[in-house]
Amino acid sequence: MNLEKVCYGCFREKEPGVCPYCGYDDTEEQPFLALPPGTILNGRYMAGKVLGVGGFGITYLGYDLTLEIKVAIKEYMPSGMATRYKDGYTVTLTGRVEKEYAAGMERFLDEARILAKLQNLPNIVSVQNYFKENNTAYFVMEYIEGMSLKEYVAEHGGSISYTEALAILLPVMEALCEVHSLNLMHRDISPDNIYITASGESRLLDFGAARFSMGDNKSVSVILKHGYAPEEQYSSHGNQGPWTDIYAMGATLYRCVTGIVPPDSIERIHNDTIKKPSELGISLPTSMENAILKALSVKAEDRYANMRAFIDALSGKKAVSVTERVTAGVTQRASTIAPADGRSDFWDFMKTNPLIRWMIVGAAAAILVFAVIFPAAGVYNGKNTPITSNGGTNAPAATQELVVPSTEGSAPVTTPETDAPAMEMTTHDITGYGAEISVPADWTEDPESWAFTSPDSRMALGVELYFYQPYMACYSINDVENNVETIAAWASEEMGTTGYEIKTAGPQQIGDVPAYQIDLRATKQTGGEIDVVLLFAETQNGFGLYDIMGACTADDEEAYAALRGYMDTFMITGPVDTTFRLYSNQELGFKFLYSADYIQEEPAIVNVKFDGPVISCVALYPFAGDETQFVEVENVSTIAATAQEASNFFYNTHINLGAALNEPYIDTWGGVEWTMWEGTLQSSSVAFGAAEINGQIYVVASRVQESNVETANSVRRDAMSSLRPV
Repeated sequence: MNLEKVCYGCFREKEPGVCPYCGYDDTEEQPFLALPPGTILNGRYMAGKVLGVGGFGITYLGYDLTLEIKVAIKEYMPSGMATRYKDGYTVTLTGRVEKEYAAGMERFLDEARILAKLQNLPNIVSVQNYFKENNTAYFVMEYIEGMSLKEYVAEHGGSISYTEALAILLPVMEALCEVHSLNLMHRDISPDNIYITASGESRLLDFGAARFSMGDNKSVSVILKHGYAPEEQYSSHGNQGPWTDIYAMGATLYRCVTGIVPPDSIERIHNDTIKKPSELGISLPTSMENAILKALSVKAEDRYANMRAFIDALSGKKAVSVTERVTAGVTQRASTIAPADGRSDFWDFMKTNPLIRWMIVGAAAAILVFAVIFPAAGVYNGKNTPITSNGGTNAPAATQELVVPSTEGSAPVTTPETDAPAMEMTTHDITGYGAEISVPADWTEDPESWAFTSPDSRMALGVELYFYQPYMACYSINDVENNVETIAAWASEEMGTTGYEIKTAGPQQIGDVPAYQIDLRATKQTGGEIDVVLLFAETQNGFGLYDIMGACTADDEEAYAALRGYMDTFMITGPVDTTFRLYSNQELGFKFLYSADYIQEEPAIVNVKFDGPVISCVALYPFAGDETQFVEVENVSTIAATAQEASNFFYNTHINLGAALNEPYIDTWGGVEWTMWEGTLQSSSVAFGAAEINGQIYVVASRVQESNVETANSVRRDAMSSLRPV
């Protein structure tokens, strides 16, 4: 490279003047205090054009003369206390601030050292070198070709869909979990500091720019991004932590999906004018909207305590396995349960089947994959071979005449007679579900789930079973009726559609069985539309709901009528084969589910005396004969008027017993927000959550040995997800 002819905007050789490759004009002046272009640093790095200027530093496009690659060079330059000496290179102070300047420089380098340790995290810009020179400090980072999230959103009309926003931001949030574990905070998260690379990856830049506070008299305006900074950043003594970054990330997500920057947090303290995305006409799953608004809570204690909890709320990672394995970590939900034979659920098939996947993104007139969030599960037997409805034997499939229900609600009508032979139907025994369904014999059946697709790809049908969901308990079709909008929003999100419309929702019948039907019109990513039918019915167990789901091309009346006809062949033949058990006590006034996989003994009623009345609670013992390890479920309305009062009461009770408790957090189970505490008491692990359900205050608590935390988590969360008054 001829250094005399280099362009400081792209480091290619050119003649004087405007670069023909990148448009950089070397006759334009650099920003005030910036190094002269062409400055060599550390004998290796050439500084080029200025990429950005902040209150504490300047970032340059650079060139590594050794590796011959572009880099980004960040220079420590706190403009409020330093300037450039007349030689144009050396930094000199503007007052008696030597100690503050030196302390700030050391923190600047400390941060570079920590980021260097994080260079294997793919979504945080990596630091390659750091050094002191010119009476200041520098660190060298990878240079990212791409555009900022701010630019990306602007190019897409000022806002993007929530699915696209999550795809960009969730990887950055995952990386921040690792960063926070090192007690390091970013404190300047915004669309300006998140870049999207040319390969589509997202990276967090300018790490730590907002962490430096130079004293009580220092104006904080230079370390704030209005609309993104929480109220604690407006004070040099504010209590900052992971929740500070959570607010900024919530504001960034809010900006992406609404196109509006949230009001300044300091203004919201006395007059909170922030609008819900739904009030601005933005269609979001209710739980996701709630998660964003919680992250944007003015008070730090009302936000998520850590980034993992925020991620889980956004991702829907709430429902914990109700019959087996909880993944490591208190806020990490269990993986989706597979029945005993190991088959994956219907939606795994729908999302991974190449034909279905092709229909999602490529077919102009084909159906789109459809889903309803996390399936709860029991323990099921292996999948049986298809059988006829002839007494449940393994006889050859019977030939039946297709019956199509009238869309006007009149008696079923048969399809017109033709010279073609009657459609051959196969009845499938849905083993373990206590049910069966019939579909045309030529439909493709997934060998690992109860999912079926028509040969022409116009229709798909499947059966699932839920005992609870992140957003509701599943006892009766009344639970469906009370959560129609939430179910529709989550279904749309899981399908990856860009929007949906609830066409109809109301009571229905499947034979003699009461049901509830939701009809959706969903818009595909490619612009086409599909019709989705969700048909719910109660099991014979007294808890749990079947979900018979169908999809077909939009406005295809023939396909819709046929699909509903096949769905109406669903028949309940007996109770579900599951390890779940229902505990219901009229005297105590509540019910909940527990799994016999964990609780072999019958639940026991135990009287517990607090400072005041005696509370009768239900004790669950995961380990037979060991009453020192337990999970308790109790109605505490006689000692607490609100969930917060109950939470405070149990917190003080544990503290008085000598417990060490972590910071609280909010988790949602069965559509209910629980205030959660966890910690240790002597050699045991303890946890408890408080919530209000239908005007009653409940607490679910556990105390077990450290090695049994996962079991206690599963039992406790089963109860919280299904707890309801009776």
